[in-house]
Amino acid sequence: MRLNLIFGFLGSGKTTLVRRILAERAGAQSTAVIVNEFGDVGIDGDILEGQSVDMIQLTSGCFCCTLKGSLNSAIEELQGKGGIERTIVEASGLAEPADTLESLWDPQFGTMVDLDLGPVVCVVDTPKFPKIREMLGQFYTEQVVHADVVLLNKIDMAGDGAELNAVHDQIAALNPDASLIYTEQCDTDLDILLEGRSAKHVNAPDTHHHEHEHTQFDSLVLGCDGDLGRDAVEKFFGGLDDQVFRAKGFMTIDGETRLVQFATGQLDIHPVDGPHDGRMVFIGKEIDLEGLEKRFYQTQGLKP
Repeated sequence: MRLNLIFGFLGSGKTTLVRRILAERAGAQSTAVIVNEFGDVGIDGDILEGQSVDMIQLTSGCFCCTLKGSLNSAIEELQGKGGIERTIVEASGLAEPADTLESLWDPQFGTMVDLDLGPVVCVVDTPKFPKIREMLGQFYTEQVVHADVVLLNKIDMAGDGAELNAVHDQIAALNPDASLIYTEQCDTDLDILLEGRSAKHVNAPDTHHHEHEHTQFDSLVLGCDGDLGRDAVEKFFGGLDDQVFRAKGFMTIDGETRLVQFATGQLDIHPVDGPHDGRMVFIGKEIDLEGLEKRFYQTQGLKP
């Protein structure tokens, strides 16, 4: 079974890429998806629902630590169904590639599952790369270092050519062997991302377990059952502390269900088909959870 791993920090565009892959390839090839989310609910799985593919959602942690082994179990489950030719793995934005890959090379697991590992892909939010790198350091850059292909995504939101070149040069210095591709909405030739084999991870990686920085990240799920005006929503997200890196979920805004996504200061609101439970997941580092909950419910005119 061909396995395609997709990494990238929160809000970089991983789910957009998975949707693109499914839209263009799932009809021609039996495809499954494994979605991993750090938070307690699977928003990305809800976004991807409706596709004619087998999908497994793994929440409340990452493959590389609290859910270590869960990825292997999910792959075994999908292989047991038979007929699946390709499995796309959308890792949590906080996943560390080295330990995730290490679990796949477990000798016992290898005797049960015959994996063909495709190029490891990392999606980068190009205009925010310098800021996120400054905030998170090596934890963030490890996702770039272990990739065979790096998508420099959201170039339409970046500045001039000098800014793009600066980010390109930083990433090239971190991973000189990777293919670097500029994209908008992760739109590129999918053969580059899906076909061939991982050049970096042909053999078992020489990695060692280490203490994860995940323990310093916070996750909070809050319900949103009311109907809010767009101005109120924009005001709320505009006032979030810098410690909140990512928020995503579904809200009713001006009478319509909307997908709301917030990533490092940028708010996007999109229409969606059908009803969805009103809930938002917030992820960050050293968040004032009580204060965030209070503000969110006050925005809805409710008491926490």
